[in-house]
Amino acid sequence: MRGKAMEPVSFGIVGVGGYAASHVRSAEALEKEGLGRVSAVVIRNPEKHREVVAHFQQKNVAIYESYEAMLEAERGRTEIVALPVAIHQHKAMTISALQRGFNVIVEKPPAATIQDVDEMIEAERRSGRFCAVGFQSQSKNTALALKGRICEGRLGEIKKVLAKARWKRLDSYYERNAWAGKLIIAGQYILDGTVNNPLAHYLMNDLYFASRERGKVANPLQVRAELYRGHNIEGEDTSCVVVDVDSGARVYFFATLCAPVEENPVHEVVGTLGKAEWTVHGDVHIEYANGKREIIRDDGRNERVDVFRNAARYLRGVDKELNCPLSMTRPFVLAVNGAYESAKRTRKIPDRFLIVERERGSVSTTIKNIVEIINQAFDRRKLYSDLGVEWAYSTEYFSLLNYRFFSMWLPDRPENRHASEGLEV
Repeated sequence: MRGKAMEPVSFGIVGVGGYAASHVRSAEALEKEGLGRVSAVVIRNPEKHREVVAHFQQKNVAIYESYEAMLEAERGRTEIVALPVAIHQHKAMTISALQRGFNVIVEKPPAATIQDVDEMIEAERRSGRFCAVGFQSQSKNTALALKGRICEGRLGEIKKVLAKARWKRLDSYYERNAWAGKLIIAGQYILDGTVNNPLAHYLMNDLYFASRERGKVANPLQVRAELYRGHNIEGEDTSCVVVDVDSGARVYFFATLCAPVEENPVHEVVGTLGKAEWTVHGDVHIEYANGKREIIRDDGRNERVDVFRNAARYLRGVDKELNCPLSMTRPFVLAVNGAYESAKRTRKIPDRFLIVERERGSVSTTIKNIVEIINQAFDRRKLYSDLGVEWAYSTEYFSLLNYRFFSMWLPDRPENRHASEGLEV
């Protein structure tokens, strides 16, 4: 297609509020470049979003009050459906779109369980369409360039890949919808927490950098994990995970949503010929064993927009591959399921180790010394219990050999136990 302008790709977006607004902005950014356009949106409550409705009406964008209505009416018109929806809705909504001839961008994580992601991969294969996943780091120039160096063998054999992520979330974060902080809702798994939702990008990146194959993510062999909660939730807001992968590397992930302040996550990739450090939203610094140094500069582009740009260019045959296709994310889901199998439950951190106070009209929960704990765990390559952290508990490795079905009921509050009878697994 050199020398010719690319025909804009049409996007149908489910939702306009909350995180869905990010998808709208990404698609409209492509419109300014002549690469895409919003052709349809689902707005279930038009009265709540009057200004947005007026905006799309002015642009002659089709507005629907249900997903089914959009799928029925837009067949043959809209090319890519974007799904910034709840985790437990990903599988059914993705499969519905694929089966009706649409391509899909689904938010991360693709699904909460390995059986669900496998069903989605099979539906994609049968449909002849594609599904891209919103792990946006895989569309970021720094991550792509670092992956390129790894695949070229410049860092040698990859031995260790680490991530540490410390964010702060108030109680209001868990009050924003019905599924936030939940492990299960309406008989379906959510597994909402650092490992599988807000900080999931950085576990995915670990697995991505652990593989020396282009377009591939290292496959987990066994996992050991500890899952904790400072907030009064079912899920986890603090975790540590170690994963042995098929490339021979060992992956470490340390995360919390109970930090005193929010920091940009940090990655470290250790190979036999060099070490790379990347602070997300910043540059990559590589120090080679021969003494040479290299800096990969962040180009400042919005990686969320790049997810949409890559999908549009791939559909038109300009890009040869998707940066994060559905199949690439299967090892991530496998690692998440293994983490829950190893941890067996989310453990509440005793109140004496927490600082709980009013903040910005809500409540903040901070784990005492969590910054130092994560730094020490990262530097020493140990889980929290191995460091002797007083509130930590020890776990065992869980093998993922031939693992194909997740079926755990984890909430440990008695009032939740009856819900397990309705599990759809």
